[in-house]
Amino acid sequence: MGQIVLSGEELVSILAANAPLPEPVTGLEADGQEIKVHVATPLPLLRSIAVRVRFAGFEEGQVVLQLVTNRVLDKFDWLMNKMLASVQIEEHGGRWEYPRLYVDVNRLLRRQVRNVEIAGVVFRDGRFHITTTHCPAGPSDGPGTVAPPARSAPP
Repeated sequence: MGQIVLSGEELVSILAANAPLPEPVTGLEADGQEIKVHVATPLPLLRSIAVRVRFAGFEEGQVVLQLVTNRVLDKFDWLMNKMLASVQIEEHGGRWEYPRLYVDVNRLLRRQVRNVEIAGVVFRDGRFHITTTHCPAGPSDGPGTVAPPARSAPP
């Protein structure tokens, strides 16, 4: 088991450097436990909208992000649904249930790192504390992975 401690800015920087952002996402910024996401809209007069999400927890291998709503966003929740449909969040390991976004971080992590899973994420003292666990190699780890040799029973 290991622990990684990152500020929001460091976390956003790592995410942007290691995972291509969906095309409608035009930018990310961090502010404490909040992340501001700039998303292109399908509306000609409003090219993009800045949406704030706040870290809300970690449940069953999924990071839970809570949309920071206001009266305008609450009135135009259909616009949020349409914008997220264009991002195709399911293809990136996510699930949208207004006003929460669930992201399967281990599914995303497996694309870059083998044999490590995120076991927990907590926001404390202005930083994200990410706890990882080691997962033994298995046949689903992808091509080029060598499974550990099988042990034979003692004679």
